[in-house]
Amino acid sequence: MTLDVVDLKKSYGDFSVSLNFSVGTGETLALVGPSGSGKTTALNLISGLAESESGKLLSGGEDITKLPCWQRNISIVFQDLALFPHLDVGKNIAYGLFIRRVPKKERRRIVEEMLELVRLTGFASRRIHTLSGGERQRVAIARALASKPRALLLDEPFSSLDAPLRASLRREYLEIKKGALSQVPCIFVTHDQEEAVMLGDRVALMNEGTVVECASGRELLLEPKKEFTARFFGAGQVLPAALLAEYGGGAQSGAVLFVPNDAITLCDNASSASGASVRVCFENAVFEGRGLCFTVSAELGGERFSFEVLAGPRAEIPVPGSSLDILIDESLIRELK
Repeated sequence: MTLDVVDLKKSYGDFSVSLNFSVGTGETLALVGPSGSGKTTALNLISGLAESESGKLLSGGEDITKLPCWQRNISIVFQDLALFPHLDVGKNIAYGLFIRRVPKKERRRIVEEMLELVRLTGFASRRIHTLSGGERQRVAIARALASKPRALLLDEPFSSLDAPLRASLRREYLEIKKGALSQVPCIFVTHDQEEAVMLGDRVALMNEGTVVECASGRELLLEPKKEFTARFFGAGQVLPAALLAEYGGGAQSGAVLFVPNDAITLCDNASSASGASVRVCFENAVFEGRGLCFTVSAELGGERFSFEVLAGPRAEIPVPGSSLDILIDESLIRELK
């Protein structure tokens, strides 16, 4: 079953949201963007917690735009998971079924089925406080799936956790996705670029209420089409074409280029190497664990541009103010819009 968001719009004073995207069967679309870009509003519109002013929401081709949230059957996993601490695992999963007056025998059957789906068989009588972070996440997803939802929405479920637990839960999610979520379209909201790229089959980048660019995480990092995308993910440098004196890619005058970090290398003798070379001034270096990050600058038309060059962890750090040559692989450069 697919989920199609077609020209869905909502305004709040001077801020407006306009959404256009689709999520396929079993696909996870990671919705990412800076704070205030409209990610949570997008979830509210899709779930029915907020009413759209225009547009359509289609589930498997069926128009569910006018249905209230309790009739849409779209489940949400919130940031704090919202599990009931006074109920055991089985009753947490069955809570929504109980509200819908599903018979007790059927509730038990569904609970066991959900526990098997998320690989927590035998956990029905366990108390919530005895579970690990990953197990709680599985219970929250099992509860969300118990009603056989049209779609699953996850609103920054890992953002308040420490880094090691967050990394563990990301892996848990990928495992669950292969089984319990294999037929359910999912929208995973996050502000974390790494999380979006890791968990999303595709990533939709939002800014000022609209999707700026939507593609696989790899494409957005290595071949962005928009300047905002390139700057947000930070997988390369955004530079004026005129700065690359030897660049022969046919970029228009005044064009802005995306130069991936792996396209820039330090070289001892740029004159003997092939490619676009630029003489830069070394400013400082920061050790980032995996390597050194050199901040360098170059002058163009009286204006100085600073950018970063990655080097190995054992690279020699130049004297601040000294000149360096960098070599740029022209085949990896992309012109931005």
